[in-house]
Amino acid sequence: MIGFNLARLLGFVTLVCVSAWQPVPAALRSAAHTCSRTAVVDMKGRGSRGMPGKATGYRERDNEGMKKRMQKRDFDKKEWVQVVSSIDEEMGTEPGATKAVTAGITPRGQDFIWCLIRGNPAVPEGGDQVEEKVFAVDGSCRCCQFPMSAGKLGSEPDGSYSFECGLCGTKYSLDNGEVLEFLPKKNPAQWAAALPNESKGPQKTVVLPARVSKAGKVYLRLPDGTLLNPL
Repeated sequence: MIGFNLARLLGFVTLVCVSAWQPVPAALRSAAHTCSRTAVVDMKGRGSRGMPGKATGYRERDNEGMKKRMQKRDFDKKEWVQVVSSIDEEMGTEPGATKAVTAGITPRGQDFIWCLIRGNPAVPEGGDQVEEKVFAVDGSCRCCQFPMSAGKLGSEPDGSYSFECGLCGTKYSLDNGEVLEFLPKKNPAQWAAALPNESKGPQKTVVLPARVSKAGKVYLRLPDGTLLNPL
């Protein structure tokens, strides 16, 4: 009798356990599986690790390096022509000193004449040492054709350099050759120069890149394709 009752009790417990169990829906299993996974972190490079200005510093160094490489490649071009062997001996040491030089040849075989103008020594952008500064412009004034070697160096309110013709007084920017002042007529000589030239209107002068080596040699950068020797 006791064995019979024990068997009935075990059967009852088994029935209750089976009734209580229900399969978990597939949607819930999928959600639970998804939640148990760790989210993938999207790593997009090292970045600047939260340091302000660090990425900008990298870009500036890269740009400066590229600029120097391009400058070096340009310096190797044949259009860079030496025109002075010693800037101090051939031009003088004072800012504003000038010298007429020839570089390049026209298709007709005539020499191009340029005027060198000595500026104030300065530290170039991105550099750390003072370098000599030289400008190179047309050999004659584009307005009155007077030699530019007789002109006068000046400075503008924005700190840039200008150069004034020694006869007609027309003033040119040494940054881009633009006319800053056209035939000012400030004295009798300028009045006389203006009479036959005023109708021409302002004409910008040519400004060539120029550089001075550590040995004091001056080089001009002629436009690409300029003839260097007679045909």
